[in-house]
Amino acid sequence: MSTEMDTQARAAKGMAFTGAALGVILLATTAAQLPADVVGPGISAQRDAFRLFWPVGMQLFTNAAGREFTVVYRHDKAAGTFVPITRTAGDRDYLGGLDRGAYADLVRLLALARELPEDRWRDCAGPAVADCAAVVSTTLAVPLTSYFTDPTACGPTVFAVERPSREGTTRHVVRVVPVELTCAPR
Repeated sequence: MSTEMDTQARAAKGMAFTGAALGVILLATTAAQLPADVVGPGISAQRDAFRLFWPVGMQLFTNAAGREFTVVYRHDKAAGTFVPITRTAGDRDYLGGLDRGAYADLVRLLALARELPEDRWRDCAGPAVADCAAVVSTTLAVPLTSYFTDPTACGPTVFAVERPSREGTTRHVVRVVPVELTCAPR
């Protein structure tokens, strides 16, 4: 009988410890969500640094419907076609998301897009980049160096900023800029 009571007492102590640990974690996470003027600059700085690496707070996971996406298209001026150079991370060339090369290409894309002067972007509201051909043909191309792993990502290209459509299955072009990409030496 005393063995059974000892087992129950140990179980109660274990549950009390678990409850106390969970309570401390709850308080710590709640405190981390409070504004900086309440918790102080030290905790606020730690929270901001942690958010850089915590994926749930990254833009990839938050507010996807309101986000803009930069897409690069190879532009064949003679044929008037636009073929996408950039692919999603889930593309089969990236092994359905298992190949981390997609993230490296995304970083390269964003670095190139940041090099484009803001005044060179032209507004063009269209369902596809081909609908912006008139804007592209009348705008002088910006020269940039291409660091994409795909060697065909050189020559005349078009950078397009797109937003998801209301249906959620397609994206609409918002603004474009023609770019002449020169391949970086390998």
